[in-house]
Amino acid sequence: MNWTDSFVAFGMGIFAAVLLTMAWRHRQAKRRRELAPFRADWRALLNRRLHTLRRLTPEQRRLHEKRVVEFLTDIRIKGCNGFVVTEEVRVLIAGYACLLLLRPDAYVFRGLRTVLVYPRAFWVRHQEPDELGLVSDEPELRLGESWNGERVVLSWEDVEAALDGDAVNVLVHEFAHQLDAENPETEGAPLLTDYARWSKVMSREYKALEKRSSQVLDDYGLEGPTEFFAVATEAYFQRGTELRLLHPDLYGLLRDYYRIETSD
Repeated sequence: MNWTDSFVAFGMGIFAAVLLTMAWRHRQAKRRRELAPFRADWRALLNRRLHTLRRLTPEQRRLHEKRVVEFLTDIRIKGCNGFVVTEEVRVLIAGYACLLLLRPDAYVFRGLRTVLVYPRAFWVRHQEPDELGLVSDEPELRLGESWNGERVVLSWEDVEAALDGDAVNVLVHEFAHQLDAENPETEGAPLLTDYARWSKVMSREYKALEKRSSQVLDDYGLEGPTEFFAVATEAYFQRGTELRLLHPDLYGLLRDYYRIETSD
């Protein structure tokens, strides 16, 4: 290929990229026009049930409400085993999940399509082999699951418990897995521009938990980096003050990522 052909090919590539960008912007503009406004009764419900909202600045509140509308527009929430998904359930799930998305450049759980809600803990039977290569026929009782960035499964009884202050927060745990899944090349880390600090702090805290149990981090985090990130996220949102006192570096890392203070 000569220089002229190279410039022609380059120009055609730029032209195609411009067309794709214009098409994407057109779709985004159309989507923004289709988004429903954030309703006053949703705001009242979230203010009543999500106490963490009081920590947000006015700008963060506007961003959070925008994320909630996008969540409710793009992601289906379906009931299982007879559970009826009401408007209140939908808004509380979206409102809680979007507390993890206060970064200006955050995606609203890219790839997630469906949230399934059971009335309480549910039994599942999986085919994954254990560390010995054996597959168990015994079902397991679960509070929640996250499937490869496409699906989240929740026990509503346990979501309610978290809303009332329980240390276990299945919702933020499973949605932390969704953030983890956005970067398929890492485990235990969301999309970041620089992983140096994240890797240093997370590795140190993980090794410390291996040596000695924590008063605030569940030992389930030792299942691996992915679970450690989810467990740390639970502690950050449910026991922020304790996490800051006992694990200040981990608290600071998650505060800078989630852009919200959860410590008194």
